[in-house]
Amino acid sequence: MRDRFTRRSRNTRGSIPKQMRQEVYQRDERICVYCGAKCRADELTIDHIIPLALGGLDEMTNWATCCRACNQRKAAQPLKKFLESLAMPVEELPVYGDPVIDNPAIPIQLRLLRRRIFDRVRRGDLALSGKTAQKKLEKEYRRELWQTTNGKLLQDEFPNLPGQVRVAIPEIRSIAQTEREFMLLVELAKSARTRSLIGSVLTGNVDVEGRVRSLHKREKKPAMRKRLEDALKRFDRAVSETGVE
Repeated sequence: MRDRFTRRSRNTRGSIPKQMRQEVYQRDERICVYCGAKCRADELTIDHIIPLALGGLDEMTNWATCCRACNQRKAAQPLKKFLESLAMPVEELPVYGDPVIDNPAIPIQLRLLRRRIFDRVRRGDLALSGKTAQKKLEKEYRRELWQTTNGKLLQDEFPNLPGQVRVAIPEIRSIAQTEREFMLLVELAKSARTRSLIGSVLTGNVDVEGRVRSLHKREKKPAMRKRLEDALKRFDRAVSETGVE
């Protein structure tokens, strides 16, 4: 079961599966993100925007189409140093693969806030690496969100929900088609394991409840199965208490 950022396992670190490479090339229209050149098949490479050797993550948010010449020139240089040699602001680099930034149904203010966090990471102003990278990103996003008007409105509207659930409400609203789906997604957001399904496995074009119950039946990992089971129990209890159809 993939998580929100399509993270690779350690034994495949630096080795991007062929299918994912093609997805990145297609996404970027085979254009080098650094020099803007349209790449021939023999020139195509995927660059880790922040080099793995410098703590960059091996996931979609850190992959970009790059011509062979730019990839060789950049090598393992710090991103900031390489961009300075191109006179290219870090803000010009795209961010793909983030479930908030990529979701046009989420208010633009929140997507821009999230984007600015990635810009800080790429400038070297915010460390975001290792196994705890996703957790650090979400924590920084929550911290900044509560200072905004949108964040304060969420706190006022859902005062009894934990912060990690309130912060997911805009995304949940963009996915849920019914009150039942909204309630189930809220329960899933209460655990980090099941929260990772929101925006990745659970999107606006699926039957959320059907998908979650199917995942629960098929899940082989005991810890994840238990989290899904707990969320479904809380959901069933809430539906019974509220009478939501």
